[in-house]
Amino acid sequence: MASSDDELRQELQNLKADIRTIVHDIGNPLGVIRMTAFYLQKGVVEKEKQGEYLTMITDNIEKIAAGLTRLRDMSDDSPRGAPPLTDGPGGGGAS
Repeated sequence: MASSDDELRQELQNLKADIRTIVHDIGNPLGVIRMTAFYLQKGVVEKEKQGEYLTMITDNIEKIAAGLTRLRDMSDDSPRGAPPLTDGPGGGGAS
């Protein structure tokens, strides 16, 4: 019985570590998006650089979607093989 309790504790610790990692992996891109959008809104980004800033936003949205997919995959209730949350504009992913 103690072995089973130890295994459950270890599994819980691993789950908590995974959640902390995913929160970090989602939080950092949100910060980049927030900062990038702020600079674009303020008009301080040179016209030639605006495309790069929009690409940064898109890339970081993909990182967030990947983190959400990882969270969904950790759930016991999620159907395996469900479509990814990163299928782009107009797709059938997360809404």
